[in-house]
Amino acid sequence: MAQLILMARLILMARLILIILMANTLVAGTLASPAWAQTAPYPNAIGDLRVAKGDHDIAEAWLTEPVTRYRHGVFGQPYEAGGLAVRLRDGTLLTLTLGPLHVFEDRQPRLADLDGDGRDEIVLVLTRLDTGAALAVYGVRDGAIAALAQTAHIGRPNRWLAPAAIADMTGDGRLEIAFVAMPHLVKRLDVYRYRGGRLARIAQIGGVSNHGFGMRFLGMAASADLDQDGRAKLIVPSGDRRTIRVLTYRGGTLQEAAHFALKSPAAGDFRLRRAGDGYRLDVPFQNGQVGVLTLEGFSP
Repeated sequence: MAQLILMARLILMARLILIILMANTLVAGTLASPAWAQTAPYPNAIGDLRVAKGDHDIAEAWLTEPVTRYRHGVFGQPYEAGGLAVRLRDGTLLTLTLGPLHVFEDRQPRLADLDGDGRDEIVLVLTRLDTGAALAVYGVRDGAIAALAQTAHIGRPNRWLAPAAIADMTGDGRLEIAFVAMPHLVKRLDVYRYRGGRLARIAQIGGVSNHGFGMRFLGMAASADLDQDGRAKLIVPSGDRRTIRVLTYRGGTLQEAAHFALKSPAAGDFRLRRAGDGYRLDVPFQNGQVGVLTLEGFSP
């Protein structure tokens, strides 16, 4: 009998230890960061750490505070980011924590001077739990991270958008932002301009997708001034990811300037590089191979 009592006590103690460990890992919908993230140079970083490097006032930016309050799993992982950290050129660390209705449904901030004022803006996918994703722009103002502008939320939960490029697509010397609205469903590419503290859509075109559900890739698109006319061209997969489409902004609209068939659906980060008088594009395929496209002699 004494042995049975001792065994029961040991089982109860083991259960209590397990409960304590679980409580320390998941508290109020917040997933604890891995131990290394607490002591690394990027405190509170999400597990899938990807650090953005800035060219102006911001030295580095990264996403923080993994949370489980939004169950979409677009990257095949059980968490999203609940915060943002920025390290300025002088070493100052700034942080922003979202409220309980929002998450950053993203994995890496994008840094660029969108309005030509000499300061970095931060571009992220901001998702509201009940109305889905929006594109949001943040910046450092008066010593704090401030929300500057955003698009409307898509309108339903579990509806996402995938940033594709930040480049001068119109040839006016300023940067535009391109993203694919609902790359798994609607597959529409939108181009927005940030001016005067507002985001305004200037063009859109259908039939593109730069992401597959569950993929952790963020770079299945590219941009460059392929024909040296002063306007960046967008290089994105078609809706089924079996064709590469080269899109150009002309006459106030997006138009397809060229397309290239693929042997297998695109399924990875693109690598665009100069090669002689043209460009080479490395396209990872779904079958594990990598295709190389030659973009020499491109003309609109």
